[in-house]
Parts: sequence; C-alpha cells; structure tokens
Amino acid sequence: MQLQLYLHFPFCKRKCFYCDFCSAPGCEEEIDAYCAALEKEIRMEGALWPEAQVNTVFFGGGTPSIVPPKAMVGVLDALRESFSFSHAVEFTSEANPGTLKESWLELMKRYGMNRLSLGVQAAQDELLRRLGRIHTFQEARQAASMVKNAGISNLSVDMMFALPGQTLDMYKETIDKVCELEPKHLSAYSLIVEDGTPLQKNVESGAVTVPDDDEAADFYLLGLEKLREQGYHQYEISNFAQAGFTCRHNAGYWQGAWYLGLGVSAHSMLPPGKEEAEKGAVRLRRANQNDVKSYMNAIEEGETPPRDRQWIDRKEAMFEAMMTGLRMNEGVSNVAFQSLFGVSLQNAFGEQLDSLVKDGLGQWNGNGGFALTPHGLMVQNEALLRLMDNMNNS
Repeated sequence: MQLQLYLHFPFCKRKCFYCDFCSAPGCEEEIDAYCAALEKEIRMEGALWPEAQVNTVFFGGGTPSIVPPKAMVGVLDALRESFSFSHAVEFTSEANPGTLKESWLELMKRYGMNRLSLGVQAAQDELLRRLGRIHTFQEARQAASMVKNAGISNLSVDMMFALPGQTLDMYKETIDKVCELEPKHLSAYSLIVEDGTPLQKNVESGAVTVPDDDEAADFYLLGLEKLREQGYHQYEISNFAQAGFTCRHNAGYWQGAWYLGLGVSAHSMLPPGKEEAEKGAVRLRRANQNDVKSYMNAIEEGETPPRDRQWIDRKEAMFEAMMTGLRMNEGVSNVAFQSLFGVSLQNAFGEQLDSLVKDGLGQWNGNGGFALTPHGLMVQNEALLRLMDNMNNS
C-alpha cells in the first residue's frame, strides 16, 4: 500500500488576517509539548500501518519553520522509525520567509527534506502588510537564497491575487519578481474572504475592498499568460511547474491516493476495514480534533485523538474522484476510474459529461479520459453541479 503523510504544525508568529486554518501564535514551551504529542501519535499510527510505504511527506501549518530544531528532532526520528519510506520519497515542508533559519533548514535536509514551499504571496510590502504577513519581499528573496545555499533546489513559491488594493500591474510585477527567485514550482491562489477572519470584518466594515469575481478572473488569466511565458506549465487550477517538478503530494490528493494526516485538525483518507467494506464502504474520511488542548490530552492518555469519521460508499467516492480529478488539466483517467470502480466514465457520468462538451466546458481525450477545458477550469463549480445532479438522480 502506497501512503502519503501530512503533518500539521498549528503555530505561527502571528496569524495572517485572511487565514482560517487551525493556527495561532505559540510560545516555545507550547510548541515543545505539541511536538512531543505529535511524536506519540506518529508512533501509534505507524504501528497500525506496518505494510505501508510512504511516497510523499508534507509538513504544513501554521508555520513548520517556526518549530525549533530541538523540538523537531523527535518528530523526525519518530517518522523514520515508525514508517517505511520509498527511496524516492518527496519530502516537502512549508516555510515563512519571516521565520526561516539556516539551522532549521540544515536539520530538515539531514532528515530527507528535498522540497520547500515558501509563502511569499506578493512582491509589494504594502500588500503584505494588508494581509498581515510578517515578512517583506526582501526577506523572501533572502529566504529563497538560504534554501538554495542549503542545497535544496526544488523550491516552490506561493503567490496570491485579487488582494485588497492590488492592481493587474502589481500582480504582473509579483510574478516577474517571484520568477527571479527561480522556483521549480508555483502556486497562485485567489484570495478568499473566509468567515470569522479579520479580513472579513474589514471587508464588511468597508475598511478594505477586494476585487469582484470578474476582476479576479482577469488576475487569473494574466497569471496563466505570464507563467506560460516564464516556462511554467499549468497542471492544476492553481498550480504551475517546470517540467518534472509537479508536486506529487498534492497531485496524490487530486488523484485519489491514500493519505494519513497527523496532528491537530489533520485529515485522512484511508482504506476501510473488512467489516466496513462488507457494508459497502470504499473509503474512510476522518479528521483529528481541531482543538490543540483536546488533541494533546487524548495523546497523553494513550489514545489516538478523537476524530470525525465518515464512511464513503462507491457512489460518493465516484463523485469525489471527479470533483478532485477535474481540478487537474489532464483530468480523470478512464483507465484509473474503471480500475477503481468497475465502470467507465461514460457509463457513470456520460450524459453530464456530454453536456459539458456541448457547452465548451469539457473534452474527451484520446484514451477515453475526461478533462475540463481552460474555460471549464475557470467555472469548475458549474461543472461539478452537473455531476452532482447525476448523484442525486441515480
């Protein structure tokens, strides 16, 4: 069994104004205690998956780069001692330019990290301040140099568009300056105003304004053009890579790989047990509790954290395979779909897919697979609503 691992580190130096992830500022003692609990969970879960081979690892947050090396060592040791790793494992960690240090990079590389995702977001310091970011663009430049000097050539950079006060010229400048950092991979996300965030309060009060959907589409199209010119190919709605540098971990999510989430609020998608499979379940979706104290208390008592569990039947799994797979430019493979579910794409969703082709939103490829067109990717939700009608009516 091939398995992907995700580890969540919920601490930040300061929470960004737009962020609704499970993250918060934390002192060194809290971080140490959390990492000790995470180490225990790793060992407990590792004992449950002795036959699994790990092919990707992803440290996310929060800010993994805020974790002191001495606290991180126990986590890294537990991973290596509890799981079997593929010889070609892709090991990524996120990092914030405002917290990245050489000692942290050296430790992570020593334990096998070979890919780093740097949250840059914008090239204009004023925009970074409006987002609540703790770094400047010059610090992002310095961080990118630090990564390369540490011998980690596979650098990914996150950018954002449709920001408060951002113009198309500013986004063009961000793309140009980020490409000067020579990343192998780029993620470009449209800002989403999430409920309960400081950004939402500022938007509702009129303190800031954000571009509307039509304006956001202009940013998106500009990004497609500029990144293509810079030699990056789009392989997913928000992700771009030079040849050979697609993010295998994220691609696994979209292509239906098994993944195990460790740490507070981490999510997993795992095979069902024999009893559940006999009842029709084909997948288990579960989520760790999203409260740090409750998570740590459960670990201290020798239990895996309380989790939400949802057994997914074949019908729902087929829809989810389409929902995630159609995020990617290559779309959904008919061979892979039929291998998983014993039915072809045409038999499962033929009427809906044909309607997408008719309206210029989708296209069949040479081997019977199905993908959204460039326009379809921009209005993916419309395509998914049609597929959902198939679920509701079948």
